[in-house]
Amino acid sequence: MAHRLLRAALFAIAFVVAACPAVQPPVPELPAPDLYCPGGPTCSATLADDVLLAAAVMKVVTPTRFEIANPRYLQGDRPNYCAPEAPRAGPDAICGELKDSHLDDCGRDGLCPEDEAWTAADADGSERDGDDDDWFFDCGVDRVCPDNVAEAIDVRANGFDDDGDGAIDDGDYAGPDEGEGDGEFQGLWIAGYGNSRPAMGVKDELSARAIVLRQGDSTLALVTIDAVGIFYDEQLRIRDKVEALRPGQVDALFVQASHTHEAPDTMGQWGYIDPYLGLQQGHGRSDEHMETIRSQSAAAVAEALDALVPVRVKVGQVNVGVAGLVSDGRDPKIFNDAVTTIALDDVASGAAVATLVSWGNHPESLDSRNNFISADYVHAIREGIEQGLPETGSASQRAGRGGVALYLQGAVGGIMGVNSFPITGRDGTEYPNDQKTFARTDAYGALIAEHAFAALDVAEELAAPPLRFSTKSYRAPVENQAFHVGLINGWFDRTVFDFDRAQTIGGENLPKLETAVALVYLGDLAMVTAPGELFPETFVGFDPANAHGTDIIDVDNPNPPDLSLAPTDPPLRDLLGARFAIPLGLCQDETGYLVEPYDFKLAEQGPYIDEAEGDHYEETNSIGPKAVPLMLEALGDLFTFEAGRAP
Repeated sequence: MAHRLLRAALFAIAFVVAACPAVQPPVPELPAPDLYCPGGPTCSATLADDVLLAAAVMKVVTPTRFEIANPRYLQGDRPNYCAPEAPRAGPDAICGELKDSHLDDCGRDGLCPEDEAWTAADADGSERDGDDDDWFFDCGVDRVCPDNVAEAIDVRANGFDDDGDGAIDDGDYAGPDEGEGDGEFQGLWIAGYGNSRPAMGVKDELSARAIVLRQGDSTLALVTIDAVGIFYDEQLRIRDKVEALRPGQVDALFVQASHTHEAPDTMGQWGYIDPYLGLQQGHGRSDEHMETIRSQSAAAVAEALDALVPVRVKVGQVNVGVAGLVSDGRDPKIFNDAVTTIALDDVASGAAVATLVSWGNHPESLDSRNNFISADYVHAIREGIEQGLPETGSASQRAGRGGVALYLQGAVGGIMGVNSFPITGRDGTEYPNDQKTFARTDAYGALIAEHAFAALDVAEELAAPPLRFSTKSYRAPVENQAFHVGLINGWFDRTVFDFDRAQTIGGENLPKLETAVALVYLGDLAMVTAPGELFPETFVGFDPANAHGTDIIDVDNPNPPDLSLAPTDPPLRDLLGARFAIPLGLCQDETGYLVEPYDFKLAEQGPYIDEAEGDHYEETNSIGPKAVPLMLEALGDLFTFEAGRAP
């Protein structure tokens, strides 16, 4: 009830903010944000001019140094999909997690005596030889084995794994490298879905993309990273690196994860599970990959600071519906079907500086059987925006804008997904739901890019838009018992507060996480950050019209939400009070699903481990029922502050 009243009180405040762009010094009784610009301690309230400067930079963060598993030990429901010689860009590199029998010392062929296909022990003597490392190729982080067949000379330096053996640009075997022959697996664990899913190669590049906005001496940097999630602690580490490179040049830095389920674990919970013990053995992160993300993100911001130019801003928004584009895995079926495109162009040359595309959906179209590192459909969206889309029988050519394209993840809570329907490409080709091919993923990305171009077709220029932003940090308790294990065992690389490790966990002694929210206004464009997987209904509200023709409640749901208890006050989109409003989900943190308290239900037995009857998976990956009220309370302080500092 408390957060309902808060929302209602803020409804009027938001419209005051939108109507009064002039900046005034804050009065003492207003809630104090951690940081605000203009007018804060680091950014003068007096603007030198109203010119908006911007620049964007992309940096590659794709890991290339890792060993690969023997595909015979992967849980492929179609074994031929696990062939390591499968074409890099083909649909055949789908294998999944390690088999439960991968430590049974069955030799290099992966067949045990109890298997129906077993005929004899491996001729090479690897079966029952006392070593259980047959399940991976112990060839070092270059993934080049002594018996490697090198790639052809003409493709040996193109940056791809052309022969599909897991090694990028591999030449002749040059001798052992780091980790080769040591009996230890120097692999990468892919995040999302289950544990023990090793990377086998690279489909497309992962990147960190930074955009910097400056007006007067107010400077904001936003970095979007191809990762399942980036903790608040990592944002602070990236901020420190930026400060070391460009002291005093950035007022606020926000880091957002795209939430791709096909990139290496950046959080820690998708590490290796020992099949004998049934327990996760350490975190799933690669220290090298995490440092690459930090360094490349900071470098992207630094280079963008050095390249700032005056820009014009255009914003367009289209409602695209949901059929063939997005599904909701949880009742109530509520969608935010808006695709928003923000174009920033160089005033002098007219060239594109950056194009930001906002859409809310899980980048998991390749599903759990994929072992190739990928940004998922996000890659094809950005490629389509930058390089253009070809003419097809049913779609016109779209010229590429160039510059740097950034994908802004939206509200994905409730498992807004792409894996329960066929996808029809721009050329009319239908990609069945049960065939999670690379072509299907790229076709979906091209569809969203087409909608992004359509938004640009109706875009409006923002005339001299004033830039302002504010941030608020707060602490949230972790009630999820599974997350307690990750925090105590160090799987999650983040600091906990207000917690006595010597005492029993529970009651008042719960670990708390520091996290944050922010508001960003650029004229008629407004953004709100959410430190996790925001549900669309928290952003757009519970109006049945937001079901977009679907049944808001599944008649077969044995434990449906009681919508009479759902919030009836204005949602975040209305509180922002701007013509164009977008959520930045998984921005500044990933604390899991942000489940509204009215429908937060736990299993009677094994709460947070097992899910309650009905659609309640999200609770098992949420810090707890206080996550949304505390987020809204912090946002309430920011809305109140923004209203109070405007006349």
